[in-house]
Amino acid sequence: MTDALGLSIGMTNLVAAREGRQPVIRRSIFTLHNDRAPDVGEYTGSGLPLAGFVERVGDPVPLVAADGSQHRGELVLAEALDVMARAAGGGAPVVIAVPAHWGPSTVGALRGALRNKPALSPDGVPPGLVPDSLTALAGLQADP
Repeated sequence: MTDALGLSIGMTNLVAAREGRQPVIRRSIFTLHNDRAPDVGEYTGSGLPLAGFVERVGDPVPLVAADGSQHRGELVLAEALDVMARAAGGGAPVVIAVPAHWGPSTVGALRGALRNKPALSPDGVPPGLVPDSLTALAGLQADP
């Protein structure tokens, strides 16, 4: 059995954390590449960067990239979380802290996008989606 994996969604940063390891913290910028896997973090000048996807989760109007391609916010976020999970070495179970102000439809849009990411559902168990306000309180209780 592996340690649990916690992922946190923020408009500025995405975070992946496992017990006993340094957290992986990256800017909320997702970059598509023609010759390699996508990455998350500061844009380095190569590839097609997508930013602003966190606030567009559940929005029926897609993001439009510099090349004119269109991308749904929740699908980009699911891909970015998958990259972050791999960067942290995976883990089970997976819990994702979502912005506390997200309503049921926004959370549902992300939940639907995550169905296509088996690495985020180890042993077929979908990730838990928890408001980030609750994860902050749990952190304070565990380590005041």
